[in-house]
Amino acid sequence: MNILLLAPHPFYANRGTPIAVRFVCEGLVGLGHSVDVLTYHVGEDLDIPGVSISRIRRPPFVGSVPIGPSWQKFVCDVYMAFALRRMLRTTRYDLVHAVEESAFLAARLELPFVFDMDSLMSRQLTEKSPLLWPAARVFAMLERHALRRCAGVLAVCESLAREARKQQGNVHLLPDVAMAGHGPGALSAEVTAAAGVKLMYVGNLQRYQGVDLMLQAFAAAAADYPQAALIVVGGSPGDIAACRRKAEALGVARQVRFAGPAPVETLGRVLEHADILVSPRIKGENTPMKLYSYLLSGKPVLATRLPTHTQVVSDANAVLTEPTVASMADGMRRLLGSPELRTRLGAAGRNLAEESYSLEAFRRRLGDFYRTVAR
Repeated sequence: MNILLLAPHPFYANRGTPIAVRFVCEGLVGLGHSVDVLTYHVGEDLDIPGVSISRIRRPPFVGSVPIGPSWQKFVCDVYMAFALRRMLRTTRYDLVHAVEESAFLAARLELPFVFDMDSLMSRQLTEKSPLLWPAARVFAMLERHALRRCAGVLAVCESLAREARKQQGNVHLLPDVAMAGHGPGALSAEVTAAAGVKLMYVGNLQRYQGVDLMLQAFAAAAADYPQAALIVVGGSPGDIAACRRKAEALGVARQVRFAGPAPVETLGRVLEHADILVSPRIKGENTPMKLYSYLLSGKPVLATRLPTHTQVVSDANAVLTEPTVASMADGMRRLLGSPELRTRLGAAGRNLAEESYSLEAFRRRLGDFYRTVAR
């Protein structure tokens, strides 16, 4: 098939949804399809045989596009609607693969389309601010319409699949891939030079990630384990500065290291320097992509006991804590004080990742779904 893939975000970028879209592109080409990608004006160009990338025109006053709902994203989506119309006038497509809110555009077309559901915009808006509830209701209506119109849904996690099944019968799970990049490149000394038992967090430093919770819990646990270190990988300069001030106020600045972002190609090498991996997310139900890589690393995982994590891991392969300072600090102490527990949970997590979240499993699920759509 000749497939038009709508990617309403910077593409390519080393973050969750763009990484997943790259795997989808490669998987579709592997299945024998050709893929044209329509995406935002920002992002890194990729050379994937069988895939061509087209970009919207740069909207006035829009440079970068932040993660999550924003006025910049709304403007870019309007520009994407016009670019989509132009592409359909010049090229014949058999199917549209619509990621996230681009399904609203696809639902207005006569072409069949699939809804690649990496998130729900209506849910993101209410999580961002309760005051956005009127917009969230509008987006919820658009989501229901797209779900009823599409040929099928690829949901990145079970919580989204449950929502999709309320409107659509052909719903398949397509979880993210556990990545273990061991590519070349120097690693930050903040990653490689830390001593003691090392906890590590990888990801952006937005509030929903629970970084404040993690810092407060570490300050409580560090009182009993003064040789422990916390390494934070990722974040913008402004977010890092804010977290550094928080660590100073908590009295653990000496034990907390901020390494800044690391290329995804080196993620496996970065995780090798950790003894414990932390995912303290406090909002949202989507499973963070890093959780799969955490598991594959063979290092023990400490995560909040929320659906964002529990739809993938359990007490059999991770230490799960309530999203409170006291509970997370207790979980840190359990892992810091028990090498045996760290070894056992790390092995269980790796087994889970290898069996269920490998690149081969991703491609198999994608192929199974597209066969149902073709039928």
